[in-house]
Amino acid sequence: MTETKNYEGSVADRLERLPSSKFHRNFLLMLTSGEWAESLMLLGNGAVLALVGLYFGLSGSLAAYAIPIPFFFGEFFGSMFFGRLADRKGRRTVFLYNQLFFGAGMLIAGFMQQWQLIALFVFIGGIGVGGEFPLVDSYGTEVFKGHHRGSRLAIVYTLAVTAAPVIVYITSVTHSLGPITNGVGYYSFRIPLWIMGISGFIVWGLRLKLTESPRWLEIHGRYKEADQVMTHIEESVKKDLNLKELPPAQSNTSLSEKPSNFKDIFAPDVRKTTFMMMIFQFFQSGIFYGFVTFAPGIVIAKYPLHNPLGFAAVIFSGFVFGSIFNIFIIDKVERKFGIIVFAIMGGIFGTLFVTVGNINEFVAFGFLTSFALWNFSNFMHQYNAEIFPTRVRTTAAGFVYSLSRISTAILVLIIAAVFQPLGDLAIFAFIWVLVAICVIDLIVLGPKTSGRKVEDIAQ
Repeated sequence: MTETKNYEGSVADRLERLPSSKFHRNFLLMLTSGEWAESLMLLGNGAVLALVGLYFGLSGSLAAYAIPIPFFFGEFFGSMFFGRLADRKGRRTVFLYNQLFFGAGMLIAGFMQQWQLIALFVFIGGIGVGGEFPLVDSYGTEVFKGHHRGSRLAIVYTLAVTAAPVIVYITSVTHSLGPITNGVGYYSFRIPLWIMGISGFIVWGLRLKLTESPRWLEIHGRYKEADQVMTHIEESVKKDLNLKELPPAQSNTSLSEKPSNFKDIFAPDVRKTTFMMMIFQFFQSGIFYGFVTFAPGIVIAKYPLHNPLGFAAVIFSGFVFGSIFNIFIIDKVERKFGIIVFAIMGGIFGTLFVTVGNINEFVAFGFLTSFALWNFSNFMHQYNAEIFPTRVRTTAAGFVYSLSRISTAILVLIIAAVFQPLGDLAIFAFIWVLVAICVIDLIVLGPKTSGRKVEDIAQ
């Protein structure tokens, strides 16, 4: 049965007029909770990998991909599956499933006695992580106002990235807990995995309070529900700010109500954007995860007697400070230029990170590399969601993001098998090639987006 629209304007216009309120803060924290839990593994897989590899006596290429590769393959399938599901069934639906995959996978992995079974359940947990990122980016883009949605999403990732130094510090504490095998304690990697799993279940419970995206409801012709959700939001904003009336809507945005299929990400109005992001996402993953995956191992190899995981925690704290810095610039700098500048800075600082000989300079340039790469990541996440139309936003964002997951597995394996034996500098020489490809792709094909309503960007 076709519903009739019985309210003025559009949900997009009604959302854009809302002043910041408790509703927006609570929504931001709901998004952040899942990002924080899953960042424990996303940014801590290098440290967990190092402990699993040592405990089970893994060496060579096997030591490099035994945990990250299954995890990234899980993300690949999760991005594809949950991204499409969110466009078909709604944003809230996915938020109630993906955390269960993540929590169960990581919790069970911590009890396994063979590294192959640990990898299997890390793969299952990775499916949940894969669904999280395109959904958070898309849902946040659909709710926050155009002129500050970048800074709001940057706050989400700023809070989430505090998980990086936390998980690296936890692994440094658990390193020797339990019976020792190959110099590593039985609980060294199990406690971090259990913490990840429990966090996932806690987040699932918290997110039961989330409502559906009113933009998604309207685009699917479910006007009554869209109006009910939007009215509830408006009333909560007025109550929180003690307002009798809200500011008037500034325009009358026209939304396409055509049901979407997967093939619509290659429709005439979308395909240029899809192809541009396919290229970018495939190669950008090697820039970020080339550093995240191998940095702890580089620290351990260079300074094995100086609390190397403690040094890694300091280096990874650059993610936190980089993300805090990003909050203040992401809505002032055109998104695609921000991506380009910080990709180049990451390459410069990363090269210095592996070439300096002094331990203080080594840690400092590692910190600056993390600082630059998280700015790069924040710009990229917002850009990936806002350039696609609402009708296919999570399908398209999930699809192109899934390419970054499969390419991460491929590129990390290439780095481990081909470039790591040639030395640390060879790793960053390869990363420079990836930086060049991404920069050219964005300059030639990337649209401008900062400060614009997502409906205007899509047009």
